[in-house]
Amino acid sequence: MKNYDEIYVLISKSLTSRLTEEESLQLNNWISESRGHRIEYNDVLRLWEKSKNLGFPKKLHTGKALNIVHKKAGIIRLIAYRLNLIQQIAAILFLSFLLSSVFSYFAFKRQAENSFYEEVSSAYGTRTHIELPDGSTVYLNSGSTLRFPNQLKNGKVRRVELTGEGFFKVTKDPKRPFIVQSGKLEVKALGTEFDVNAYAPETGIEVALVEGKVAVGTTHMKSKETVILTPNQLARYLPLTNKISKEVMTEPEKYTGWTNGKMVFSDDPIQKVIQRIENWYNVKIRVEDDQLKKYRFTGTFVNESVEEILNAFSLTSPLQYEITTAQIDSNGKYTKREIILKSK
Repeated sequence: MKNYDEIYVLISKSLTSRLTEEESLQLNNWISESRGHRIEYNDVLRLWEKSKNLGFPKKLHTGKALNIVHKKAGIIRLIAYRLNLIQQIAAILFLSFLLSSVFSYFAFKRQAENSFYEEVSSAYGTRTHIELPDGSTVYLNSGSTLRFPNQLKNGKVRRVELTGEGFFKVTKDPKRPFIVQSGKLEVKALGTEFDVNAYAPETGIEVALVEGKVAVGTTHMKSKETVILTPNQLARYLPLTNKISKEVMTEPEKYTGWTNGKMVFSDDPIQKVIQRIENWYNVKIRVEDDQLKKYRFTGTFVNESVEEILNAFSLTSPLQYEITTAQIDSNGKYTKREIILKSK
């Protein structure tokens, strides 16, 4: 961005949902550039929300208002009298206690008011790198969102919320575990590197551990199942059974290659391929021939277009495709491109 005037134009347009796709990408890039930008953006959002509750004060009767204040403060009449020594000591102690309580109250209130959640999203087709307040770093995959408190480096637990897919490099702190919550799943770590894929939490979540150790568990009230992962192990959570399985991760790059711009498939069913392509390219894919669901696909792609990927898969299967261009809907926004998969 050239200057702050342009940035605030984009922020103001985002508050009224008038951003174009290109402007949304520019704003997301600026927000993800630094923690200062994220704080500044969240401050504007908070001011915007609070401004909706502002009202104009009515005309005040100053004399009447002063009488009310005197009455509530107990200042009905002034009486001058002398305190004896014990009373003076008691008064000083009470005053000291009162001032201490007032200071603690306002200090706590100020800390509470300054505590808020930050939210960072990665636009479709892009990957975003974030440095958290505690020094941990996160890579967000296309169309993913991370929500975390600005006071993350304080408190007994470091908890963040993930929608989509994220790769975490957690700063070690034995006294304060780092917890990633996604849907009904929680991943607890102290200092480690792992990937969480929760694009479709209603059908399943995957956790791939690269380094360190994590505990993968559920937040379900009736089940507190926990699975411990060591390096090169993978955990799968299925919401329908509320069960977590564990297996050896033979191809780590399949789960972490996206951080380097790689899309890796290894004997994956077409449903898995569709989910990855939809999130990566922001398209909608529809399978018209159930025969294609029997095929599995393998390949590594770097910076290829969606057409190039589908062309590659069509060489090893009867897959053929049609792509419909994006349309402008009734709200003036572009719809997603739709891809129809058929058999030759």
